[in-house]
Amino acid sequence: MTEKKRISEEALVRFATKIIMALGAPEERARVTAEILTAADMRGISSHGVAGGTGLRELVERIRKDAIDPKAIPSVKQNENWAVATMDARAGIGPAAAMDATRLAGDLAEKYGIGKVYVHNANHFGAACVYVEALTERGLAGRATCTSGAWMKPFGGNRIRLGTNPIAWGAPAGDQAIVIDVAMTQRAVSPAIRASRAGEEIPPDYFLHENGEVMSGRVAYDELIKGSVLPLGGTQFGYKGSGLAVLIDLDGVIGGGSTQHIPTLRVQPDARITQTIEAWRLDALYHLEDVKKRLAEAVRDIKSCGGPEMLLPGEREARNKTDAEKYGIPYEASQWEALDMIGGWLGVEPPAAMQEL
Repeated sequence: MTEKKRISEEALVRFATKIIMALGAPEERARVTAEILTAADMRGISSHGVAGGTGLRELVERIRKDAIDPKAIPSVKQNENWAVATMDARAGIGPAAAMDATRLAGDLAEKYGIGKVYVHNANHFGAACVYVEALTERGLAGRATCTSGAWMKPFGGNRIRLGTNPIAWGAPAGDQAIVIDVAMTQRAVSPAIRASRAGEEIPPDYFLHENGEVMSGRVAYDELIKGSVLPLGGTQFGYKGSGLAVLIDLDGVIGGGSTQHIPTLRVQPDARITQTIEAWRLDALYHLEDVKKRLAEAVRDIKSCGGPEMLLPGEREARNKTDAEKYGIPYEASQWEALDMIGGWLGVEPPAAMQEL
């Protein structure tokens, strides 16, 4: 099978829900998690989708190692009349806990004008933009950050300490949401791993050898995982990504997160991370309709600087989502194989492809 075949959103959600329930999760939390993983696929972020490296396979493997508690329900700590809260995810399923935090941050913002929720003792939550878009759909601006297993040396440092520490940030503007979702490294780690395993070249200024030299060309997997990913900005300007990653780490500490190096899941399957979800109202200072009008004007002015292919943050993902809603989610051979394999592990029949349109 070489061509991509499409799968419906609901079929993928239904399959993922059954898998997660078979792992011991309550139906509601399984469904929420399935919807979040599928939302990444809908936007073309397949690395964080159902069949991606941080999707169902990770959940199955880590739950089977007792590194994730599928039944865990987060607990919330909040001072009365404060717009900030902290949530202990209790080592539960990452996406479900993060969506709990997103809803609470939105509720706090609607009540106080701004809301922030920290999540500690947590697990990987998938694509950060999904939570920001959940807030923009409520008419709020939002931001989500997450610490992660360490793959990066601080700029100028000699020891791996920082994670990719992604940030997503967005606001509704006119008839669209402007949402950026980026790692604080040159790129996520997973593309380098895939390229290495496939015998393909990795881009320059992306990874460093264990000895500190920049990797290039084809790199053996065993050699790659001994190295470190470069911070956003690369060898010359990496203080930018490194500095932002440090502040994301420190912000997590404020909310109860780890003060120490976080091992990768490859090294320690039960490693815990921290997330922060922020939301704020558009009408905190000015009339809502005036703010909406000015945001739309600003977007039009920015877009006037380029042609039709100049995309603003989130536009490519929005196009993918529109296409997937109309025709189904495109899945390639390796993704279908992953669904078959995971379904076989748990006795859940994999979904069928849609008829090609």
